[in-house]
Amino acid sequence: MRSPISPHKLFLISNGIVNAGALLTISAGFWDVMNHLLNRPETFFSPPHAALYSGVAIALIGSVLMFLSWRGLSSEMRSAWRLPFKIGIVGIFVLVSAGPIDFTWHSYFGLDGLLSPPHQVLVTGMFLCSISSVIAIVRYATRYHGYDGRAMRAATLALLAGWMSTLGYLYSFSLPFSNTEFFQFNPDIWFAVSFATITMPFTGAIVLALASRLVRYRFGVISCLGGAFLAVNGASMLGTNPALFPTIPFFFLAMIPLVAADIIMSSYRNARGIAVAGGIIGPLFYFMYFPYVTYVYNEVIFIKVISGSVTFQVFFDQLPFVLPLIAGPAVVMGIIGAVLSKRIMPVITGEKERAEATVQPQIVA
Repeated sequence: MRSPISPHKLFLISNGIVNAGALLTISAGFWDVMNHLLNRPETFFSPPHAALYSGVAIALIGSVLMFLSWRGLSSEMRSAWRLPFKIGIVGIFVLVSAGPIDFTWHSYFGLDGLLSPPHQVLVTGMFLCSISSVIAIVRYATRYHGYDGRAMRAATLALLAGWMSTLGYLYSFSLPFSNTEFFQFNPDIWFAVSFATITMPFTGAIVLALASRLVRYRFGVISCLGGAFLAVNGASMLGTNPALFPTIPFFFLAMIPLVAADIIMSSYRNARGIAVAGGIIGPLFYFMYFPYVTYVYNEVIFIKVISGSVTFQVFFDQLPFVLPLIAGPAVVMGIIGAVLSKRIMPVITGEKERAEATVQPQIVA
C-alpha cells in the first residue's frame, strides 16, 4: 500500500494546479479580447469567459490544496514557502472576486474594456497567483533537486504563466481597447507607444534570461520556454481568428532568433553573452506579440481601421516604419532585462531570504 503524499509534495502539486489555472485564465482572456475585435456577441456567458472562469476554478482548487498542505509542513518548510503562500492566498481571493465584479459590470454596462475595473481585478489576481506558484515551484526544485537536474528545467516552464499574466498588464496600458459606450479609458496614444516599447522587450528578456540562469545556462531552456509562449499565445489569438491562420508559420519564425539567443547564452555564460542574448530577445517582442502589437503602433503610424481580416496586412505595412524606430530602444531594454534577471533570481529561489536569516543572528549578537 502506497504511503500518502507528503505535505511538501502536495504543496508542489497544488502550486502546479494554481499555475495551470492561471495560464488557462490569461490565455482565455486573450481569446476574449480577440472575440471583441471580431465583433462576436459579447455576454458574460461567452465561450472565452467559460474557459476563463474554468481556469479560475482550477486555480481555486489548487489554492485549497495548498492551504491544506500548508498545515502539514514543518516550520522549516513554512519558512521557505511563506512568501509564495501569502501571495497565493491574496491572489486567489482577488481572482475569485473578479467573477461577480465582471458579471455585475456586464449586467449594467455591457462591453468592458481592458482598463475597466473588472479586467484589472482579474489581471491582478492572475498575476499574483502565477507569481506565487512560480516562486513555490522553483523553490521546491532548488531545495530538493538543485539547479542542474530535469526538475529545474521543468520548473522553468512555470514562468510561462507569469510572463503571460504580466503581458496582460502591459496590454491594458498600451492597447486602444478601453473605450466603451459608458466609459473612455483608452491610454494616451504616445504614452501607450512609449510604454509598450519600453516594457515589452524588457519583460521578455528578463523572463527568458531568468530561465537560463535557473538551469546554469544549459542550452534548450530559452528555446523551450519561448516556443511554449509562441504556442500558447498563438493558440489563444491566431487560432481563434480564421483570417489569421495563414500567419501561423510566420509567427513561429521567431524561434530562429530565440534559438540563437539560447546558443549564445549557453555558450558564453558571462555578462557579455547575457547582454548579447538580451539584445537579440528585446526586439522580438514586435513579432512574438503579434497581432495585438499591430494595434499599438497603428495609433501613431496609419490610424487605420483594423478588422480581423486585415491585421496581417497592416502589420507588414507598419514594419518598415516601426521596426527602425523601436529596434534601438528594444535592444537596450532587452539587455537591461537580461542583466537585471540576476537581481530577481535570489528572490525567486529563496537565496536572499536564507542569506538574510544567516546574517540576522550575527547582527543581533
